[in-house]
Amino acid sequence: MNATNKVLSIIAFYLSEFDMDAVNALGFKNRTEAISTISAKVGSGNNYLKLRCDEFDALPDSSSSRRGWRNRPPIKEVVEMASYLRQFSFAELTGIVQSLIENAEGSSPLEPEDHNTVSLAQMDEEEIERIANLSDETARLVYMSRAGNQRVYNRSIVTQLKKLYRGRCQICGVNPVAEFDADICEAHHIKYFSDSQNNDASNIIILCPNHHRLIHKKTLVFDSERMAFSADGKDRLFVKIDYHLKRT
Repeated sequence: MNATNKVLSIIAFYLSEFDMDAVNALGFKNRTEAISTISAKVGSGNNYLKLRCDEFDALPDSSSSRRGWRNRPPIKEVVEMASYLRQFSFAELTGIVQSLIENAEGSSPLEPEDHNTVSLAQMDEEEIERIANLSDETARLVYMSRAGNQRVYNRSIVTQLKKLYRGRCQICGVNPVAEFDADICEAHHIKYFSDSQNNDASNIIILCPNHHRLIHKKTLVFDSERMAFSADGKDRLFVKIDYHLKRT
């Protein structure tokens, strides 16, 4: 399942589990409008999101009153995705889904008289990621290209992806401070934002501080086919848990 389909699967579960509450929270009038608009924003035809909603509707423990595909057994990835996402509240999933949809539209332009901004220009990658991972989201993060174009860095996707993994590192699968009920994991841009200006969810991986520092220290390169960070042609760190990355 590629990154777009994984994102759509999260959205499909949300629409299936919460039905019109989800539709209304996203600002749509009905399910058909929601599926059509979301599919267009995420870059997919209507069929995948609709069919995935049907599959979630058909799960034996689904709260949906819709019948879905009840004439065939659910596939493994649907069962596993539903099992994981049911631990999130309606409010938590609403935030995650809204961010996934908004981020798919790309970065928004900077408003002419927008103040309280932090410029990302001339910063190296570790400085950009340190600021992007700050919990204080009151300041706007702005990137200026060489051509002079300004874009607002969408930090909400970092916040919501960290919530999606509940403090766990995608490499080791562990929350390093679980006993304190805290989340200290960080977002890392696979293709450095300072080079790519790519803030799409598929370019972000959630890491514990140790693995984050190690990847920068050793300049490990991500192989999206093998889903591993490598050095000297040898796979070193494999992705252990994944709900959104793109496998090529």
